[in-house]
Amino acid sequence: MGLLGRLDWDAAVADSSAALRTLREQPEVEGGTGVVGFCFGGGLGYAVVAGEPADALVSFYGSALPGLVEHVPSVSTPSLHVFGEADAYLPMEAVETIRSAVTSGPAPAEVITYPGADHAFDNPDFVNHDPEASAAAWSRTEAWLAATLPTGTAG
Repeated sequence: MGLLGRLDWDAAVADSSAALRTLREQPEVEGGTGVVGFCFGGGLGYAVVAGEPADALVSFYGSALPGLVEHVPSVSTPSLHVFGEADAYLPMEAVETIRSAVTSGPAPAEVITYPGADHAFDNPDFVNHDPEASAAAWSRTEAWLAATLPTGTAG
């Protein structure tokens, strides 16, 4: 958390955007590109696609999202947002604000929540790990990505 407090947000967004552009330029990338982020990274991913559209964004309990909803009009990337309903860091009121903002934007957006799951419920090395919610969220994420990301063509 100490390092996070010293992070240059604009530089992190710029670096991540550059990484996404570089990924797209790779010849072995035949399908779409996506951004997946967890906690701080979930918000960072949203900020990235606000300026550098991708084909998909998955944000797990994006802790920076409440401060980023002003970017909604510029986000053209389809997104999936995953939260725990018992998140001690992001209360359901904040999740509902995020839901309202992202689902009213120009890109398709889906928000799913898991009852009883706390913040970082997908992290198996953290006290809040919820194996059932984690498995369900990953299954839903994989299905969403398969339906959302364009596929490449063998050449």
